[in-house]
Amino acid sequence: MAALLLKGKPPQAFVPSCPPTVKVIVEGNFDAAVSVNVVGCKAEGSGLPDVCPAGKATTATFLSTTTIRGSMSKGTLTIEDFEPIPFGVAHNDQGSTFVHAKGRWRYTALWAPKWNWKEHEEKPTDGKAADVEVVASRYADKPASLKVHLRSATESELKRCLQNQALREAQADGDYDMLHAQVSKAKQAGVPRENIEIAEERLRELRKQGLHVNEGCDKETLGSLMKWDKISRFSGKGDNEPCKACPDCPCNVEENCGEVLEVKPNAVQNCLKDFGPEGDRELFEELSGSALSVEEGSVWKAGGKFIFSAFDRNQSVSALTRMLHSSGRARAAKMILAMAKSSEAEYGGYVTAIQVNFHPHGGTYHAQHRDIYSAKQRAGPSCTCSFRKCVGTVCYTVGSSRVCLLETMTDEFSAIKPCSPSCTGRRERRWLHSGDAMYFNEAWNANHTHGIPVMDYGEDYGPRISVAFLLGAEDSRVNMYQIGKPAQLPLMLPAPALPGEVTEEKCEEVD
Repeated sequence: MAALLLKGKPPQAFVPSCPPTVKVIVEGNFDAAVSVNVVGCKAEGSGLPDVCPAGKATTATFLSTTTIRGSMSKGTLTIEDFEPIPFGVAHNDQGSTFVHAKGRWRYTALWAPKWNWKEHEEKPTDGKAADVEVVASRYADKPASLKVHLRSATESELKRCLQNQALREAQADGDYDMLHAQVSKAKQAGVPRENIEIAEERLRELRKQGLHVNEGCDKETLGSLMKWDKISRFSGKGDNEPCKACPDCPCNVEENCGEVLEVKPNAVQNCLKDFGPEGDRELFEELSGSALSVEEGSVWKAGGKFIFSAFDRNQSVSALTRMLHSSGRARAAKMILAMAKSSEAEYGGYVTAIQVNFHPHGGTYHAQHRDIYSAKQRAGPSCTCSFRKCVGTVCYTVGSSRVCLLETMTDEFSAIKPCSPSCTGRRERRWLHSGDAMYFNEAWNANHTHGIPVMDYGEDYGPRISVAFLLGAEDSRVNMYQIGKPAQLPLMLPAPALPGEVTEEKCEEVD
């Protein structure tokens, strides 16, 4: 039996080539300059050509230049446009065979053209991928191999590669808000975990420096401004400014077929009648008080306004109410849930996300935007939203009266056509008073933008809070009404942001 075993070659036995050799095989569907550097080895003959042609396998063998055999050979694979890829080939049981990082025998490298994501330019539509595999030889008559397959990147690989670009650039910039957004987007895009962990460590460093608290979002400033006795009330009804180019312009139609836009007074008081006779004041004071009770950084700047959300900026109802419960603000959480339930009953659809906007004074604003109801609409570089079909938005306002500017659009998303090249569109201004609810459906949102302009009174004007619910289609329904039972609050579908069309650095959300 012993003799028979000695004659054979057990599959587990490690018998390295002598001298150690590495065979490189390159093939793929595009031409590329490929070079390999193996420490202690040199290419046999001319090695790889200057350019490895598409559709043909190109090979080169690297032989050891030393008679002293180590446990492994280390090298670097360099492919045109790609970052260098380290690898190692074991020559005995103490060596390590890997590509890109220890523990990996296979690795896919990705490349895409430079993407100007900060300026919200169009994403590149084509990228490259290189599948690399390293295999150590267990037999003296067979060399180790490094196989390289070049191909076009898939759609998901291209998305991952582009998002990795954005993550690295945001990390280098040191902007907490931007980096936080890119980390969230990187997780959604499947960026390698090790890259995300490096970015998260950078976030922790910025947080230690206090850079997660935007100017004006600190508790001292909010506490001095977000007071009910500072609110400003107006009785104005707004105005309507038709297209100046043509009185019969389609933009001047105040309500097109299928559109719904309505403002209901005292809607907050009706939703919260079980919490007291002054529901608008109760809600304002609960939310402003909650902002002072939770971890600093839960109020953050987005465009010209502030957003109050869970600390990680997840804007689902459950994330917000869970934070409120854990901070001893159960009453505020119950109010939010009661309003969400009432909104579904009143307007149909199912709440998929919430956005709580703080306007501490009249100098804050919300730029003109559409609410994003599908992935066809474009969001900004800080948008981390998960798109799903939506049917409408309802926004409640408490505190100071503010003007809402509504503009008729004639762009690619709108069904309304301009009357002429000089069409100016229609602009309407409506006052929103404490307790009002403004609701619009998908058809209106497609044909119009909305926003909250700066008040002429500036910082002398009082504070306002808006609570907006995005209403999803029936297939996005999630049961979330576990009022008073924080431990049972289910996770909502991931909706960390509630965006609208971008007109500035941040993703503009609903108001």
